[in-house]
Parts: sequence; C-alpha cells; structure tokens
Amino acid sequence: MKKIAGHDEVDIYAPDNSKFSFMKSPYAAHKTNSAVDIYYGCFGGEALSPVDGKVIDIRSFDTPTPFKDRDSKEYLIAIRQGKYVVKIIHIEPDISIGEEISIGERIGTFIKNGYFIFWNDPVMHVEVRDACNYLRASNDHELSPNIEWRSLPDGKTVEFECVVEEVNENYSLLYAPFQTCGMIGGFAIDGGFIDGYISSNGEDHFFGVVKPEGFFRPEVSLLQITKENKSVKCSGIAFCLSFNEPRIKLIPEKYGDKPLSKGDKIKIVLDIY
Repeated sequence: MKKIAGHDEVDIYAPDNSKFSFMKSPYAAHKTNSAVDIYYGCFGGEALSPVDGKVIDIRSFDTPTPFKDRDSKEYLIAIRQGKYVVKIIHIEPDISIGEEISIGERIGTFIKNGYFIFWNDPVMHVEVRDACNYLRASNDHELSPNIEWRSLPDGKTVEFECVVEEVNENYSLLYAPFQTCGMIGGFAIDGGFIDGYISSNGEDHFFGVVKPEGFFRPEVSLLQITKENKSVKCSGIAFCLSFNEPRIKLIPEKYGDKPLSKGDKIKIVLDIY
C-alpha cells in the first residue's frame, strides 16, 4: 500500500496496482476537490482499507436504477480516525461496527449499482469528513495529493500519439508516452497531470489538471480524436493517475460499440484555456 493523498493528519493509501482520480466524477465532493476514487481489482473482488481507524457506522440504501432486483444497493462505511471520519462508498462491507481496521485490511467487495455508468471500473470512493457531518454528499475538506512533483510540460496544447492496446464492450485502452513524478504516472498539460473525463460533444466534462499548487478546472477549446486523419466517433476520453503505466480510456457512444480495433494508431489533440 502507498499513500496517495491526505487531509490534515489523515493519510489515504491504495494498493500498488491502483489507479486513482480526484476529478473524474460529477459527485459533489469531487467538485470541491474533497474526494479521491481508487480503482483496482474487479467487481466482486476484495476491497482493502485505505486508512487505519475504528468502524463507527455502516449504512445501505437504494440507488436510482430501474432494476430494483439487482445492482441497486449502495453502502457507506464510516471509519473514525482521530477527530475525522473517513467516508467510503461503492464497497459492500464484510466488517462490523466497532471493529478496529488497519491499512490494507479487507473491508468488503467492490460493487456496481445505479450510480455507475457502463464504462466505470471497480472503484472505492474516499473522503475525509468531520465526525458530526459524514452523511451529506457535499464536503469541503480538500485533499492534498501525495505527488513528488518535478517540472512537467507546461503548454496548454498537447498531442498524444496512441496505440490501441485493448478493446472491450465498455471502452478502448490507449497507450501513449507519459510522464512520472516519483511513483506517480500521468499525462501532462499546463504543468500538471490531466485527471478526469473530457466529452467529445464539448459539454459534460468532469476533468481538471492536478498541479503542485492545487486543482484547476480549465475549459476545453479543442478535442480532436483521429485515426488515419479521420475523426473517431466516441463519447469522450478519460484520464487517471497511476502507480503503474497509465492509459487513456476512449469511451464509445454506447455500450458495445467498438469504434477502434487493437493495434490501431490514434492521434489525440487537446487544447485548454
């Protein structure tokens, strides 16, 4: 387990094979830079505690989905550490209230429910909250990424020459040259790492740039995705930070569409302001 972020005296850890994102979601706490999503494993697979502490609350509730007989339950796990409570969702717990939990200890399994869209991978959503206010969606305890910053390319236009490594029903994974800062790999623009989802239609972006001085949410002036100089029809592209080699995720317009094939060479041009 490695530290990925923290707030005050609370440190948040993730497995060595993790990807993570601070900005790739419309969820309220992500808009205030107060949440991190940690990706690893598989749906139904083991989820490990990102923190030390004592379990003080576990709750379940239904999510907005037409399939009430399946994939409808969401769970909240609250772990007390000092004066704060760490809020975790998207995990079905197999622990109990009152248990003392250590970093890396199993706390449950990854689930998929009505809050997910088809291209979401298994994810643990983590926030640091006040002990008296951990149930509400909004939060203002901004997280500090644990990144050993070095100088990154600072231009506001970036071009990625990509190769399609994998194609499935949910998305295509693209390899492109990337940068590293210490243990963290990502794709650079404007002196930081791109983080989140950028829509092809010019709207509905959930992204930003993570920089040494904080989180920034620029506007997109250009997104071009081409194959052999012809536009690729897709919903958009998504970026995460990673302990391993990061990849760019190309999202089809709908589940099952496969606009690309393994081995295709793709060019992405992104301009922000």
